Amino acid sequence: MNRLEDCAAPPAHRDILTIVLKVSLQHQIGNGFPKSVGSLLACVALSSCVSLGVPQPEVTPEAEPKPAQKAKPEHIPKAKPKPAQIAKPKTTKPSMPDSQAKPQPIPAPESPLKPTGTQALSRVAILVSDDSPAYTRVADELASRLQQRAKVYSLNGELNGSDEIVDQLQRSDRQQVVAIGLPAARVARRLSDKQVIFCQVFNFQDYELITPWMKGVSMVPQLSDLFRVWKALDPSLQQVGAITGHNQEHTINQARRAAELHGITVVHRVVGSDKEALYVFKNLAPEIQGLWLLPDNRVLSRQVIRQIMSYGVRQGKQVSVFHPQLLEVGGLISVKSRDSDIATQVLARLNQSHGKENIPGPDVTPLSKTQLLINAAMAKRLGLVIPQEYRKLVYDR
Repeated sequence: MNRLEDCAAPPAHRDILTIVLKVSLQHQIGNGFPKSVGSLLACVALSSCVSLGVPQPEVTPEAEPKPAQKAKPEHIPKAKPKPAQIAKPKTTKPSMPDSQAKPQPIPAPESPLKPTGTQALSRVAILVSDDSPAYTRVADELASRLQQRAKVYSLNGELNGSDEIVDQLQRSDRQQVVAIGLPAARVARRLSDKQVIFCQVFNFQDYELITPWMKGVSMVPQLSDLFRVWKALDPSLQQVGAITGHNQEHTINQARRAAELHGITVVHRVVGSDKEALYVFKNLAPEIQGLWLLPDNRVLSRQVIRQIMSYGVRQGKQVSVFHPQLLEVGGLISVKSRDSDIATQVLARLNQSHGKENIPGPDVTPLSKTQLLINAAMAKRLGLVIPQEYRKLVYDR
């Protein structure tokens, strides 16, 4: 059987086999094999390949579809047991981590504690009340994070010339505005079709600053650390006074919840002027061991602050103040917010409200961090010992 016609192959395969045979013979002759031997080997290989059905993968580019269709039914029985393979993912659940991993980036912008979540922000206008460090530091922090998205405007402490600023902001394509300080917040309240986030405003309730499109970030720092450290300084501390103007129930309730965790009661008094604040403090002093002094400029003038501090020192009262400078006039602990924390919460609110008509969430977002300092000289005068773990908080003038 040395001819192609003698090979047991279907006619449809012979054209392909002829090519294979010629190539095989040429190769074999080139290697020194006789033609008869090469022909015999080719025919033997040809007969075995046809009977076993192996050559189909080698000739698939030119093979007819029928042999390929005949081969598929042979693999169908092998595919039927695949339900067992489907059951394996159900037991090991390999697809669950993928489904859980996909939503992970979604909550990130919603987190108020991540300063990097500024990708979704639009262009933002930052309106500063004046050049006070309490305002400019927050503006600088926001501008550094927003970079080219931010443009800073300033009232320079003059509300009379605010019409021009309002006109500029209204005509601007910046849909989100950050108002820093009460004057800036009051001016921003006159805008329309904008989203406004205010900060560094204590008595926002008096000026109707809360609307569906205008909300804020608290000026009061996180208070749980204050009462924790205060209680550590004086384990016998039980009664702390707080004197404010009207509409501070929200802040006082936050303080009471934080103080109760450490066995401290906050005694609140509402007054209408700075003189009344001094009078109430003198009457309240016998009932309390300490005073939590809040930055309510409606009822606290500089003169009255000095008088309250002086009276507190003479009466041996522990006074928590809202700025480190007041430690030098008799304060025991200073508690203030961090500029970076204020900026973080503002950016979080901007992110959450971007692309929405109104601003979601509470009227005022609380802060999450606190800057605490302890007056070691005053602690010694009051007979208090600073625990080792809090000595790093000692105020260094």
